[in-house]
Amino acid sequence: MLITPERLTYMIAVAETGSFSAAGRKFGVTASAVAQVIQNMEVDLDVVLFDRVAGKAPKLTEVGRALYLQALEVAPRLQAMEKRAQAYQAGVEDKLTIAMFGFTLFPKYVESINALSREFPELKINLIDVEETQGLAPNHDDAADIIIAPARLEVRTGYDAHIFDQIDWRFVVSPTHSLANKKGELSRHDLLDHTQIIPSENAFADKTLIESIRQSPSLIHCSRFYQLRALLLQGVGFSLLPAQLSEPLVSANQLVELKLDFDYKNTRWPIEIAWSPSLGPAGRWFVEQFVEI
Repeated sequence: MLITPERLTYMIAVAETGSFSAAGRKFGVTASAVAQVIQNMEVDLDVVLFDRVAGKAPKLTEVGRALYLQALEVAPRLQAMEKRAQAYQAGVEDKLTIAMFGFTLFPKYVESINALSREFPELKINLIDVEETQGLAPNHDDAADIIIAPARLEVRTGYDAHIFDQIDWRFVVSPTHSLANKKGELSRHDLLDHTQIIPSENAFADKTLIESIRQSPSLIHCSRFYQLRALLLQGVGFSLLPAQLSEPLVSANQLVELKLDFDYKNTRWPIEIAWSPSLGPAGRWFVEQFVEI
């Protein structure tokens, strides 16, 4: 093959750094080694890629610039193929599907996903809603490799699981809502005249649990967290929100935490992480950010 990944990367480096010596420093080789690679490429292709004038930076010729522009598209793909092959050799999976629940998509979990992306840059991360995986065995094509969600009473067949966190609830409302301007602690009676935005029944919150957090006869049920969040921020009603999600919004003055004269914090949801035992190194690395396996 006349055009190799090495030749392309060297040509790109010379064009972008402006010298053979700078390109050499980038790859830890001598300027003459870089020049030899470029010269061999020119000889094999029977073209001149760079105009060389003593005392001046090498400049791409017309054909050199055309190949350089193509190289900018091709070289990263070739490098990605090489890295992926190395990842396979090392046993690193090429894709990881993580299922999350909207009410537990906490900032610290998002940062862990970000860290996973940095640690394994060639890994394809597929983030889905946990309810899309209900009833699927871990070896199913659409199943999640890792699940972070409120713990359920039944065991997740085929997964290992560990409870590592919990949801602590806070009653919150938009600063534009009338409840935000009431002085002192609020009673249950104060909430009765206002709409409550509440989760719909789902695999994690049955009718009994939903009823335990209801504080108003006027309800708007939301099947997805993004719906509840949007209505809440627009001042449509008050709601219970996980402290881990509400605190940043309260700090940004987007929400106000209601002070109540009754105890509502005894309703807690434990959070578990569940994972397929067949996880590769990247998946295990991610799980170990939360639990020791």
